[in-house]
Amino acid sequence: MKVSNTKFLSVALLVLATVVPATAQTPVDKEAFDITLPAGFAEFTKQVQKAESPDGTVETTNWISRAQTGEAVVVTMSKMPGKILDPEKMMNATRDSLLKSLKATVESEQALPGEKKSTMIQFRSDAAVLQSQLLVDEDRLFQVLYVGRTPEQRSAPSVTELFSSFKPAEAPKVAEAPTATAQQ
Repeated sequence: MKVSNTKFLSVALLVLATVVPATAQTPVDKEAFDITLPAGFAEFTKQVQKAESPDGTVETTNWISRAQTGEAVVVTMSKMPGKILDPEKMMNATRDSLLKSLKATVESEQALPGEKKSTMIQFRSDAAVLQSQLLVDEDRLFQVLYVGRTPEQRSAPSVTELFSSFKPAEAPKVAEAPTATAQQ
């Protein structure tokens, strides 16, 4: 599949919101998570956004890294104002929003084993192949997103290692008070 650089960049910019030059691999923000980036990926840049909801403030932090190959990795952590009571619903809404914004189609999706609700999704748009892991932990929703140009890039052992290495930092226990935002 041949994709123009302009079209790929527009998808990458939509996902990443910023482009950083490639540099040496560096450690990440370990107070939030731990992950092993593939060789050749740039140091993460960090962006924090806050949005008010009827239930309180939602704080979303994005860690963004890009390689000279055109590949990118984004780790997003959204901290909700209360415990996420329906993880399945939250992950489905996040997946659907991502697919719609990228005009992408799902190739595969599977629930992952473990005590925290998590799913792995492979999908594609006209300009990119993507893989995303969504994970709910108490009041936090994590998304690890890989963006590549070809299925071969996405199936590389280093991408598999990227996802298998992802570990969220221990979350403090959150009160079970239901909130509208937390249930989405």
